Amino acid sequence: MLKSLAVLAARRLASDPKLRRKAKELADTHARPLVERKARAVHKAVTTAEPGTHPARIAGRAVRKLIDG
Repeated sequence: MLKSLAVLAARRLASDPKLRRKAKELADTHARPLVERKARAVHKAVTTAEPGTHPARIAGRAVRKLIDG
């Protein structure tokens, strides 16, 4: 029951143009720079890996960069 109420509330909020504009503004000012910074960190971790390093080790380092920063 609570799940259906939460879904209904989310749908109403998503359909409100004023709230959608505010969400986009917040995403552009706060989330986008963070995502870009994390993407650069992951790219650097992957491209600077020593040749011959096991791919799982490289993936683990990349995931750690995503989580820890």
